[in-house]
Amino acid sequence: MDKTKGFGHYLDRTVKTIEVAYQKVFKTQSIDLTIEQWVFLQQIYERGEFVSQRELTNLNFRTRATTSRMIGKLVEKGYINKSRFEGDKKQFKLALSQQGKKTIEKLLPFIHHLRAIGYRDISEKDFSVFLEVLDKIWENYHQAELFPSE
Repeated sequence: MDKTKGFGHYLDRTVKTIEVAYQKVFKTQSIDLTIEQWVFLQQIYERGEFVSQRELTNLNFRTRATTSRMIGKLVEKGYINKSRFEGDKKQFKLALSQQGKKTIEKLLPFIHHLRAIGYRDISEKDFSVFLEVLDKIWENYHQAELFPSE
């Protein structure tokens, strides 16, 4: 790889291809979700009964405002419920609605299939190295002090 061209092109190309594949599945299943909304929805599902909005902000490396807009859209679409934690008026707790649970259950087999496509012909060792390289690139940028304290 020509390092002078950078790796951003390769990352962007791959991410866009994955996004298109996911959007096709969502469309064929008549589900109104973006990729980013799916990620939030799945994280709420995986974390169980209640997740705080702050937790989602940290998990997704998003600003509070971006997370708030994302949550608002998911509530508006009926996928999640948003309320306050008992005794804590500052934090919102998020839970899947019945529609959200049904949507997750409907999409998971398709998502597993899409992931399998991505992993095809990649050894476990190569995939592990790939993740290590991505982590190192992320670390390099953060160590360069380009980002304020998180």
